Amino acid sequence: MRNVIHASRLVVAVAVVLGVAVSVWAQTTGTSTFASLSPGDQKIGRALFEAQGTSGGSTPLTLDQIAEKKKAAHEGWGQVFKQMKEQGLVKDKNLGQVVSNYEHHHPELAAKPDHSKPDKVEKPDKPEKMEKPAKPERPGR
Repeated sequence: MRNVIHASRLVVAVAVVLGVAVSVWAQTTGTSTFASLSPGDQKIGRALFEAQGTSGGSTPLTLDQIAEKKKAAHEGWGQVFKQMKEQGLVKDKNLGQVVSNYEHHHPELAAKPDHSKPDKVEKPDKPEKMEKPAKPERPGR
């Protein structure tokens, strides 16, 4: 009987995880408000999305809802963070902490793109100058 209860709990847990994963995937595909954000803004949006607590009684915002708040708050992500904090959706001290925690949990997304200069291409050698032919002597001098 105990094994049945543990197995059913495991099935429920897997279903919840798959449901969340499908929900996140569905929100990041298509022509959504979130998809129209720049890659940097998408990273901050995802960080805020993942920082939301589920124990506050408030319904967590979707990625699109967070992106819409960003577009509506012409002042930037700091304003979106403050609104979410006032609603009890996030508990972090500031937006930097939210992004830092996100990068800590997703180090593959935190990597900065390589903007180093490419190696210089060697220029081909200049062709050797051809020698001028000797001037013919003029007769009569």
